[in-house]
Amino acid sequence: PALKLGDASCAAPFTSKLANVSAVTNIIRQGRCALVNTIQMYKILALNCLISAYSLSIIYMAGVKFGDGQATVSGLLLSVCFLSISRGKPLEKLSKQRPQSGIFNVYIMGSILSQFAVHIATLVYITTEIYKLEPREPQVDLEKEFAPSLLNTGIFIIQLVQQVSTFAVNYQGEPFRENIRSNKGMYYGLLGVTGLALASATEFLPELNEAMKFVPMTDDFKIKLTLTLLLDFFGSWGV
Repeated sequence: PALKLGDASCAAPFTSKLANVSAVTNIIRQGRCALVNTIQMYKILALNCLISAYSLSIIYMAGVKFGDGQATVSGLLLSVCFLSISRGKPLEKLSKQRPQSGIFNVYIMGSILSQFAVHIATLVYITTEIYKLEPREPQVDLEKEFAPSLLNTGIFIIQLVQQVSTFAVNYQGEPFRENIRSNKGMYYGLLGVTGLALASATEFLPELNEAMKFVPMTDDFKIKLTLTLLLDFFGSWGV
């Protein structure tokens, strides 16, 4: 039987009104961008969940909670970063390199586990140093209201930097998407939160620490905390 107009469109996986085949490259470009975005989302979510599970369990078992302002800052950070990631644009030029086809491979799983090991090591170290200065209470009230403490201050600051590092380290830009500096919202957002964490760890702005419900820290602990933040970030970047 003779073919009718529109028969090919019914059988095609997608249609285009263009008079050339440029739509094919557009589909490949957008598809690669979506695949890379999905994989990095899985990595970031996995790391954030593991970090939060450990840090929250530490402060819960000590009867410590995060304040409303602290939780708001952390939530806004995650929201802005996830929004910025989803708005990333693909590069115009197609790369010969292919993205990872899935998350269940040695490279992806090894990257997640090695970064998690760095984060856990720094959390354990800071927790140990905090308990040297502020021993645990023999009777822990798990239902008491929020009260500023050194454990709350140290864990929140290091968790903030760890969340920044998960986005910065696992962001996959070129050759498939725009690099992190071109993604202005995410780039400046991460810089701002990093500055907030470092300023809080060094008590550069005492008014900021007071607003965030942080307690005063000794000079020795501030040095250890700041060095641990830097070690955590660059250690995650290195692995």
